[in-house]
Amino acid sequence: MSKKIKDNRFICLSAILRAKEAKMLSGAKLERMLAEPSFADACRIAQESGYEDMSGMDVAGINAALAAFRARELAEIAELAPDVSVLDLFRMRYGYHNAKVIVKSMGDAETDADLLSDAARFTPEQILEVYQSETGSGALPEAYAAAIREAKSALARTGNPQIADYILDKAFFAEQLREAKKSGKAYIVDYVRLQIDKANLRSALRTFGLERREELLQSALIEGGTVSLDDLRAALDSREDLARLYAPTVFGKAAAAAGMTEFEKEADNALRDYVLKSCFVPFGQEVIVEYLSALENEITSLRIILTGKRMGIPEAKLRERLRESYV
Repeated sequence: MSKKIKDNRFICLSAILRAKEAKMLSGAKLERMLAEPSFADACRIAQESGYEDMSGMDVAGINAALAAFRARELAEIAELAPDVSVLDLFRMRYGYHNAKVIVKSMGDAETDADLLSDAARFTPEQILEVYQSETGSGALPEAYAAAIREAKSALARTGNPQIADYILDKAFFAEQLREAKKSGKAYIVDYVRLQIDKANLRSALRTFGLERREELLQSALIEGGTVSLDDLRAALDSREDLARLYAPTVFGKAAAAAGMTEFEKEADNALRDYVLKSCFVPFGQEVIVEYLSALENEITSLRIILTGKRMGIPEAKLRERLRESYV
């Protein structure tokens, strides 16, 4: 990522993304989708915002269609962007996801090919090349390649795929934070740090009541968030202590959530509130962050509504999980 890239290089792309935002699903449209008694009519509303017709799809087909839409959007932005470094902060997630799939399949990526994402920076073949090699990083950044080999070794040694996930998660956030800092923009750095806070809070909440909790958290907790790990470890004795620690932060509601479903919703809504601070920025890298965050939020909401309706989940249950819209 080039340091302090001039914002005026993003004028054209920012205008395109602002136009795209205007066509996104508003909160009112999502409510209409929820209220539609017909699955086909709910799909029609999504189609009006640029998604393909999903009315004939099962749950797997819906998930594949939404993933393909994301990949197309990222590819289009990559072609238009004068610099793809901020875009890569989002594409990294899917690259590390693909690495997890390849590591846990022990290099047999064809078996789990349907789990691989087309939204990553590097192809599954490039990741597989590193997985199969003892040295060298190929097209991948050196730290990324090293994390893949470390995860592979840990899985072979322990037989525990969760350990491999933890290794790749730590490498992902470390790389994301390094690259964000190169932007010279506090807004982008803090966006990544908040993502780390969310991951750490999720790990803390998920491990309450589990055996070997300290050992699990030692592997899972990630450096670099706005809440220090020392403070977090000191608040791990009870949910009340954890809620008090996070109360002054953007994740106050998420930390006090009654369950993990509510946590995920409140955490995503908190990130939405942070991201929307950029809405008055006319052009620049911040607009890319805002649009891609809104896109992820929209896809999550569509997945909840459409897969839920396809499975016959009651409207009230789906509404409990629905995120706040960005538009």
